Amino acid sequence: MAIQIVKDNEKNEYKVDGSTIYYTRISTAKRGAIIRKHTKRGKVNWVEVTNELVQTVIVGWDGVQDSGKDIAFDKDMALLLPDEILSDILELSGANIQTQEESAEKN
Repeated sequence: MAIQIVKDNEKNEYKVDGSTIYYTRISTAKRGAIIRKHTKRGKVNWVEVTNELVQTVIVGWDGVQDSGKDIAFDKDMALLLPDEILSDILELSGANIQTQEESAEKN
């Protein structure tokens, strides 16, 4: 498959357990801007970075439920999706980040 340019208006699907979550890929420049936005005096607030990345890349869903009932898409509710699903979507979208601490642990 050929390399595809990241476009702001693209919409990809992540399907799991009868639900579909729609996400967009994020450019390196946009991801970097979010990280810089949440950096104060050289320290990155990775929780805020991750929250904004989730709310940026997840753009909709079908079949997501709360207490057994389908719920309308809400960017704040996206933060409550299971961690493993958020991790998958962040990786697929190009928004997956690795803190310096995690990088050092792997080396």
